[in-house]
Amino acid sequence: MYCANCGKELPDGSLFCLQCGRNQRTTSSESSGYHKPSRSGMVAGLSVSAVIVMLGCALIIGVVVVAYLQNEQSKRGAEPIQPIRQATIPQSNPISQPQTFPVNQSERATIVDKTFPVAAQKYVYYTVSLKGDLNHLTGHFTAQGGSNDIEVLVMDQDGFTNFSNGHNAKTYYNSGGYITTGSIDLSLRSGTYYVVFNNARAMLTNKVVTAKIETE
Repeated sequence: MYCANCGKELPDGSLFCLQCGRNQRTTSSESSGYHKPSRSGMVAGLSVSAVIVMLGCALIIGVVVVAYLQNEQSKRGAEPIQPIRQATIPQSNPISQPQTFPVNQSERATIVDKTFPVAAQKYVYYTVSLKGDLNHLTGHFTAQGGSNDIEVLVMDQDGFTNFSNGHNAKTYYNSGGYITTGSIDLSLRSGTYYVVFNNARAMLTNKVVTAKIETE
């Protein structure tokens, strides 16, 4: 039986409630209208429907998390290799690796015969190593892009060192500033020389140079 006042479960035949002291002689758990809550359909104090909803939400969250992790992993696996970016560098840093062309006397060699880019604020150079007592360096170049101009210089080792460090340098050929097209015709003794295509003056505009330079 249960107390009609507070609902505490009591031994059958109790006259008073052990919790609230209510007289139980005039009523019974059947006539009081109070019934012990049914625990059928309850799990840990929650209704079965509430438990099902919670489990469903947990399942959905788990599926979303797994899908997100798999998507991130597939992105990392399929991520393309990024090209190496060339940072903007001052005039003292070249855009390309030096290329050395040793030339013996009476041998004709092509130093460069192609079209190539020269980025803004950078320069491209070619290294020529001459071994003969007297060598002939000839060639022609044309620039495109922006004002269609480029500065071309030919220097020895000391001159190139000064140039690459931003100092005045002795030149064996100087295009006289930035020009669109020009020709080179030099007689040089044995030693190491540098043919430089300079675009350091341009702040934003890249240039495209077509050049053919030979020596013999």
